[in-house]
Amino acid sequence: MQKRHQKAFMTYAFGGANHWNGRPMRDAHSSLVAEMGLTDHHFDAIAEDLVATLVELEVPQALIDEVVEIVGSVAHRNDVLNR
Repeated sequence: MQKRHQKAFMTYAFGGANHWNGRPMRDAHSSLVAEMGLTDHHFDAIAEDLVATLVELEVPQALIDEVVEIVGSVAHRNDVLNR
């Protein structure tokens, strides 16, 4: 299920979908924050995994930077971490 959610999110973030059908970031992650202790550490780990995957796929650094900027503009840290 997580892969499906991430795929849908990335599709939306990069303009492949006109609107987001998923729950708002705060709602989607609230139980992870409250019950499982989701923190900045976890947020950073996901971002690092994304970058590492793109590096492994030999995506040019300029495109990696653009991907990080686009994803960050949609998945705001404070929303994900319910701040």
